[in-house]
Amino acid sequence: MILERDAELDILSGLVRDVGTTGGRVALVRGEAGIGKTTLMGAFVAVAAATAHVLVGACDDLLTPQPLAPFWDVARDEDAVAGPLREGDRRGVMEALLDLLSRASRPTVLVLEDTQWADEATLDVVTFLGRRVARTNGVLVLTYRDGEVDAEHPLRQVIGGLPAQVLVRVPLVRLSPRAVAAMIAGRPFDAPEVVALTAGNPLFVTEVLASGVEGVPSSVREAVLARADTLSPAARRLLDLVSVIPGGADRRLVDALLESGTGSLPECVNLGLLHTDGDHIAFAHELQRRAIEAALPTAERRHLNGVVLRGIVDREEPARLVHHAREAADVDAVVRFAPAAARAAITSESHREAVAHFRTLEPHLDAIAPADLAGVLDDWAREESYLDLAGALALTERAIALRRSVGDDVALARVLTFAVRVNEVNGRPEHADACAEEAVRILDARPPSRELAAALGQMAWLRLMRGDDDRRGVAIADRAIAIAEATGDDLTVARSLVLKGSIEHGADDRLGFSLVEEGHRRAVEGGHRYEEVNALLNLAGLCGDARDIARAGDLARRARDAAARYELTSVESYARAVYAEILLWQGDWTKAEDVAGSVLGADPHAEAIAWRVLGSLRSRRGQAEARPALQRAWSHARTSGELQQLDPAASALAEHLWLTGDRDPVVIAELASVADRGRRSGPAWPSGALTFWLWELGLVPTVPDGTASSYGLIMEGDIPAAARFWEGRGAPYEQALALMHGDPESRIRAVHLLDDLGARAAARRVRAALAEEGVRVPRGRSRATRDHAAGLTARQTEVLDLLAEDLSNSDIADRLFVSHRTVENHVAAILMKLDVATRHAAVDLARARGLLTRS
Repeated sequence: MILERDAELDILSGLVRDVGTTGGRVALVRGEAGIGKTTLMGAFVAVAAATAHVLVGACDDLLTPQPLAPFWDVARDEDAVAGPLREGDRRGVMEALLDLLSRASRPTVLVLEDTQWADEATLDVVTFLGRRVARTNGVLVLTYRDGEVDAEHPLRQVIGGLPAQVLVRVPLVRLSPRAVAAMIAGRPFDAPEVVALTAGNPLFVTEVLASGVEGVPSSVREAVLARADTLSPAARRLLDLVSVIPGGADRRLVDALLESGTGSLPECVNLGLLHTDGDHIAFAHELQRRAIEAALPTAERRHLNGVVLRGIVDREEPARLVHHAREAADVDAVVRFAPAAARAAITSESHREAVAHFRTLEPHLDAIAPADLAGVLDDWAREESYLDLAGALALTERAIALRRSVGDDVALARVLTFAVRVNEVNGRPEHADACAEEAVRILDARPPSRELAAALGQMAWLRLMRGDDDRRGVAIADRAIAIAEATGDDLTVARSLVLKGSIEHGADDRLGFSLVEEGHRRAVEGGHRYEEVNALLNLAGLCGDARDIARAGDLARRARDAAARYELTSVESYARAVYAEILLWQGDWTKAEDVAGSVLGADPHAEAIAWRVLGSLRSRRGQAEARPALQRAWSHARTSGELQQLDPAASALAEHLWLTGDRDPVVIAELASVADRGRRSGPAWPSGALTFWLWELGLVPTVPDGTASSYGLIMEGDIPAAARFWEGRGAPYEQALALMHGDPESRIRAVHLLDDLGARAAARRVRAALAEEGVRVPRGRSRATRDHAAGLTARQTEVLDLLAEDLSNSDIADRLFVSHRTVENHVAAILMKLDVATRHAAVDLARARGLLTRS
């Protein structure tokens, strides 16, 4: 019998019963350690098994999680999962599990326990399934300890990215005093004293009642140890051994490691400390295991881990071997197994876990032979680049130095090729150039190879990013393509076609767009997912540069959706940032603000675009917080030195100077320098926007050659043609910018467009100019005001409602499944828009003005 869990069991059972009509769901069963999640799952599985296929997997509390760990449990019963799992085929595992959840004959329930310990690859599978579960005949149940899933925990981010309509939250609360009293009934314990000690935590109550000591023990740990102290010496040795094996042990292993074997196992089971499932032996609860393990003297704990390590060395996954090697303080074993564990994680695309294994080697690198160490550093640097670009830079430099000392020039060229990107994104363009040139020089002395094609591709990429010397960039890309074709390297072919097309399009060669499309086609055919998404983003960027806004939006959405489908998290963030900027052009400023805000804290390049969008919005709305946001985007662009970043960041900052009347000479000189560089070698459109704003500032007296025609039309005075162009492109703000230079009637239309957008800063300028001419313009309500009386976005409105419930930022983050930083940004935006200094003042004003949507 489980007390006070009938409602939760009914919810879970109802999901299975109704899945045929409602579609699949994701159930989130959460609560503190010992709250009864495992017990509830046991009861639920027993009920569900009568009408559904039930699959159960668990994550273990290893120092570094094993990739895809819970699905190895599932694979014992499902051959369809076992095959791709053995091959390290993460995508195959995803598809196999989706097929299982989609079985039509009867529902399928997949329970994943203790997902607070899940590895990156497991979380990717959860994301994949969660986004598709609504179309299946299955229920995905995740259990986790909410106390261990803070705002920055990867699980929080995964849950926050799942469709809200498929999520069903099942929080477990502590037992009431009445339930605790029912558990105590007939035993010599004081109920209020037990409630005071345990706070109604079911496991803690159980341990106190089972402790066998007189009175109430002072802690749960004491209660567990009190039970363990009643065991025979053989049973205690068995208990101690199992305590150092997270997730439990196979009976045959215990028999092999202990002289007394498992003969004393019934003692431990009868006391409720261990339980068995076939040949598997484990603690009844993880907290019990930790209590016993923590009580072991250090020397004994290390000894037992060493015993386990020697017993499993030929039969377990590398991640578990590394765990026991570290716990045994066995340096030789760590050096032996950590590289294998890291590479197994790489195969499963568990980048965080791969890096964690590599980092365990840091104190012991001297113990690795130079040739092996070079390979470790190469792989480590590549994995580190997914998480910490600065850390990847340091590792890359060490790898280069070691490759030089070992004397393997081809391997040196490979790491130099990788170092190009790492140096470039870390703001070291000179080093990036040097790495590319040295890699090509080394490989040019040998027959054409895939390595040479890849190095040339990186060199062409640098030309694209800098926006300099288009002809040289095209020639390098052509050579990369030719060598890649000859050596069968379809990956580099696809990548280089995209590079060449982007460079040529930037030089105003419209054939460039077709080359990027061809690169996209080759990437799709070759199954190169990153290159597929990258090609879509490049196509969106090319359309955006030419202000083909509708097509750019379609391509950005396709890139975003493909990145999500392939679990390319950082690329998905970048695609969302690009889409936010397109929404800005389209005049959907509320949605642009929401999308840009959701990107903050993600990939640095994506965040830079997001700050540019948010800064432009705030500037146009006349908000004082615009300059800091624009300055962050500008700082990022200056650090990169890339024209692709500099042009739009400079344009946004120049617009801000015009809107505010600021004429900072130092900033203006920097912006003019970027414009000169852009007009010489960059795409006409971004450079044209910057040139236009410098013209508005009075710094460009005539239309320079190469200026995009629509901006040039405004500068030349052909206002009707410019306005028609921007209206046809669906860009209302730019249409208003054109109209504000026309006759009074055109300027009145401009004011109405700006009012409709909520562009108060520009509207004020146009109104003031008209007023000087004696023309009065009626004031209209902005679109933002019509949508929400304070101009809040939908998400900000939701956060305001939660502030009214007196929730902290952490509580709001937990409720909305977003990061703490995202909530901070929303709260700051709310205070800014309501023009108040504190959250309490915001709530008071919202109540007074009727802005809250919940009573």
